[in-house]
Amino acid sequence: MFTGQNLKLTEELLEAIRFFNHKGWSPATSTNYSARAENKSEYIISRSGVDKSKFCSSDLILINAKGEVLPPFNQPGIKSSAETEIHTALYDMFPEVNCVLHTHSVLGTVLSHSLVKEKQIRFEGFEILKGLEGNKTHELVETLPIVPNSQVMSEILNNIKGRLDKNVHGFLIAGHGLYTWGKDIATAKRHVETYEFLFECYHTMRRI
Repeated sequence: MFTGQNLKLTEELLEAIRFFNHKGWSPATSTNYSARAENKSEYIISRSGVDKSKFCSSDLILINAKGEVLPPFNQPGIKSSAETEIHTALYDMFPEVNCVLHTHSVLGTVLSHSLVKEKQIRFEGFEILKGLEGNKTHELVETLPIVPNSQVMSEILNNIKGRLDKNVHGFLIAGHGLYTWGKDIATAKRHVETYEFLFECYHTMRRI
């Protein structure tokens, strides 16, 4: 149902979703993904409740800034991700962002759960930090905020309010997963990979 630039975006988004599933970062129908559509006030987003190992182009739908499913996708039983409100809020917050990705890796979930009282994870001195957009050196501190989990998206957004700026590339929801974003799908995908590598480094250092 997508055509033109939107079709290209869905193909690239599907490639990223399949990669995340192969890595084990989208278990049990979890996770959600979106990209800003050709019409910048609309968004291509994963629909709710679909096994990501079976995810296909028909599982991506189009919504507006209010999270409403747009024609011809607004069919019975078709609904947007339960976390759509977070996606649309991030696009509104960062006009330069064109992709938002949300994954559920084991390490991201465990670290966010165990460090929720610290409210953040600090990464310093790792070369891989240059994988995050705008970082030109490993000689910096990258802070990843952690917020409590909730089934009410407005509560999550309220808890992250004031903690995101151009120097922050994502955040963790405690016991839940990672949100990150980028100027395009490739950049956002790179951010997911960068954070997952950092999670492994952080976890390994805590064990040594």
